[in-house]
Amino acid sequence: MSSTRCCPSDCALREDWEEELRHESEALIHPATDTLMKLCHLMSHPIRLKILLMLCLRDHCVCELIWNLEKTHSPISNHLKILRDSGIIETYYRSNHKIYRLSETMDHTVLKMMAKKWREETGYSFR
Repeated sequence: MSSTRCCPSDCALREDWEEELRHESEALIHPATDTLMKLCHLMSHPIRLKILLMLCLRDHCVCELIWNLEKTHSPISNHLKILRDSGIIETYYRSNHKIYRLSETMDHTVLKMMAKKWREETGYSFR
């Protein structure tokens, strides 16, 4: 890669700019970056984002998701499968009902920060 500088201002005065860029480049290929990209991709669909926001509040069964999202069973189940296959959500049974929740093994920091902002903006407060 050429070390020609395009901007004469701040980076031209610094001796360590190439090293800093090298560190940034390494960070961009870190597995954590892939995890974040995966999460962003999953949240890019409006239905999946709404499901995830609801699951940030509490665990839900399918009928609650269907009722809140005003969709039929088929699209909700399809999006739940995508989220479950990705490892971001998991299921358990309560009586005869399959309950969905955020996966306990995945870090949901970004998602929970977004949900917090969403609750603040909407004024929604869970009992």
